[in-house]
Amino acid sequence: MKRTLSFFFPPALAFAGVIVCCAILWNQTARFKRSVEKIAEDVRVSLIDLNGKVVYDSAGNDLPNHADRTEFEAVCADGLPRSVIRESETLHISMFYFARRIGDYVLRIAVPYQAVTDAKADAVRGLIAAVGTGALIVAVLFFLTRRYERRLSRLSAERDLQDKMMEEMRKLERFRTNFISNVTHEIRTPVTGILGAAEMLADDAARLDDADRSELQNVIKNHSSRLVALVDDILALAGLEKAEAEHDAAFAPCDVADITLTAVNLARPAAKKAGVTLSFVRKMQDTETLARPCDARLVESAVANLIQNAVRYSGSKEVEVSVERAADGKAAISVIDHGIGIPEDCQPRLFERFYRIDKDRSRALGGTGLGLAIVKHIAQLHGGQATVTSRPGEGATFTLVI
Repeated sequence: MKRTLSFFFPPALAFAGVIVCCAILWNQTARFKRSVEKIAEDVRVSLIDLNGKVVYDSAGNDLPNHADRTEFEAVCADGLPRSVIRESETLHISMFYFARRIGDYVLRIAVPYQAVTDAKADAVRGLIAAVGTGALIVAVLFFLTRRYERRLSRLSAERDLQDKMMEEMRKLERFRTNFISNVTHEIRTPVTGILGAAEMLADDAARLDDADRSELQNVIKNHSSRLVALVDDILALAGLEKAEAEHDAAFAPCDVADITLTAVNLARPAAKKAGVTLSFVRKMQDTETLARPCDARLVESAVANLIQNAVRYSGSKEVEVSVERAADGKAAISVIDHGIGIPEDCQPRLFERFYRIDKDRSRALGGTGLGLAIVKHIAQLHGGQATVTSRPGEGATFTLVI
C-alpha cells in the first residue's frame, strides 16, 4: 500500500499544481479583462479648436473644458504632443492626459491613471502568484521525487543484497553438498579396505599363513594411515577457513628463507627414496634475511605440500625450490619441476578441494586431494596467493607468495 501511494502521490501532486496554476491565471486574467473594460469606459476623448473651444467631448459637449490652458497653448504653438498626469478638475481622479495638434484642432485623450495602475498591478500579482505557486510545486515535486528515488535505490540495494545473500547461501549449500559427497567418497575407500582385511583376518584366520596375515595387516595399516591423513587435512582446512573468516590470525616476524630450507631438508629423504634430486636456491644475498609476519608451522606445511606434490606426481627427476623477495616486498617461494606438466584446462581448478587431474593415480599414490587447497588458504591467511604456471611436457612452477 505504501509503495502504491509513494508511486502515485508525485504525479497527483503535479496534476493538482497545474490545476491551481491554471485557476490563478484564469482568475487574474478575468480581473485584468474587467480592469481593461473599465478603462475603456472611462477613457475621454476631446477635440478642441485653436481658440480653446471644445468641439467634441466623448463624455458630452455640455461639460466644461477640462484642458490645461498653458499646456493647450504650448501644443497649439509648436504642434508637439504633450502628456501629463494630474488630478482632473472635472472627474476628480488622476488622469493621464495626452494632447496633440492636428491641423486647426487639438486632439486630447484622457485615461484614468489609477485604473491603468490597478490593471497593471493585477496582472503583475497574477503572474507572481502563478510563478510562485509553480515554483513551490516544482520544489515539492523535486523533493518528493528525490526522496522517492532514494527509497527506490535503497529498496533496490536491499533486494540486490538479498539476491547476493541467497546466491551465497546457494553456493554454500552446493559446497556443503559437494564437500560431504567428496568426503564420504574419500572415506569409503580406506574404510572398505580396513573392514575387508579385518573380516578376512577374523573369518579365515585358520587358513591364513603368516605372509597372508602380514599382507592384510599392511593393508589395514596403510588404509588407516590414509584415513588419518584425510581427517588431519580436513581439520587443517577447517581451521584455516575459520581463521580467515574471523581475521584473528596474529603473526610474528619469521625468516621465510629459513622456513623454506627446513621444509626442503625434511623432504629430502622421501625425495631420495623416489629417485628425485631436491635442490634449494636462495635468490638473494646470503646475509639478507627475508622476514615476514607469518605462522612458521603453516608456511612450512604449505611448502612441504608443494614439494610432496612435485615429487609424487610430476614425473620429474629434479625438483628445485627457490625463495626470493617479490616486487612488493613479500616473499615468493617457488617449487619448480621438469615433468609431465599440467593441461591448461585443469590449471584453474588445481586449488579446489578434492580436485585431481588423474584420480586413480592420485589415490594409488596416497593423495587426499586437499593439499593444494590447504596451500591456497595458507597463502590467503597471510594476505598472499598461490599460483601455478605450466605447459604440458615442460614441467610446472607452483609459487606461494606471502
